[in-house]
Amino acid sequence: MGTRVHICIGVLADLAADLAARPAVTAATLLLLAFTALSFVDGVYLHLWRYRLWARAGSRYEHWLHTGRAVLFAPLVLLLFASPTAGLALGAGLAVLAVDQALEILDILEERRSRADLGGLSSGEYLVHALLVTLRAAAVALALAARPAAAWTLDAPLVLGAYPPTIELVVRQLVPGALVVAALHVWLAARRPAPAAAS
Repeated sequence: MGTRVHICIGVLADLAADLAARPAVTAATLLLLAFTALSFVDGVYLHLWRYRLWARAGSRYEHWLHTGRAVLFAPLVLLLFASPTAGLALGAGLAVLAVDQALEILDILEERRSRADLGGLSSGEYLVHALLVTLRAAAVALALAARPAAAWTLDAPLVLGAYPPTIELVVRQLVPGALVVAALHVWLAARRPAPAAAS
């Protein structure tokens, strides 16, 4: 028990040191972690398990939009949050972000039709979505603002400098889980909805 406490204290001390060294990057990381946790509740618990959007004929398009966003999450994390990317790598991250944003807009436009026979979105899910948009926007804004001007030129190296080791370690730990969730979305999207579930 004492060893675990010492490990936790050590991790907290590392986080405090990283916060002091790179406050914008650390804040972006903490917001990303909050976004990821809430996304799991929304995307896995609500969409896949509770409402089974993948199994309802009327919600298949919405599920495909969610699948696209799930597939883009790991590249987005690696290109914008895991290290101080620059040049073409930063440009690729911004391109992934733009596609993700377009899918999010299509998702918002689709939700009313997709959930009509469910009575629409609940107030709780609207709240979750509002929080997710806020967390994501703040995390991205801080991650981009933390980059120096030299990172924004196309001839810059792919990575400019380094983030504190704790930040890189924590952010990279999100990738395996993101790949599993993306694979689950793809697998469910490939299944045919049951006739009884059709709207």
